[in-house]
Amino acid sequence: MDVTKFKKIIKESVKEVIQEELRDILLEAVRAPKNVVTENVQSFNAQPSTQPSKQLTPSERRAMFGNILEDMQSGGMASTENIPFRSAGPVDPMNGQLPEGELGLDQIMSLMNK
Repeated sequence: MDVTKFKKIIKESVKEVIQEELRDILLEAVRAPKNVVTENVQSFNAQPSTQPSKQLTPSERRAMFGNILEDMQSGGMASTENIPFRSAGPVDPMNGQLPEGELGLDQIMSLMNK
């Protein structure tokens, strides 16, 4: 028998078997009794605040944004320098933990740039 004919016969039979199995699974799912899922939602009556929100004066807004800008420029908020990487979580299947030590972000970045 030719190999291509044999492959074609196998493909058709596998496709037919899969279709029959899927048909059986779908019919079983449709005929199965339905469990009704109910969601318990607690309702509460929240009253909107009747107090007007405090409006900042232009000088207060300027001072607030100035403080944020100073923090960002000094690098205090989003600095990644001198922060060692301490891994948490088992990785080694033999010992169940990572080796002790620290890995600087500069080392990680040097590996990623290569």
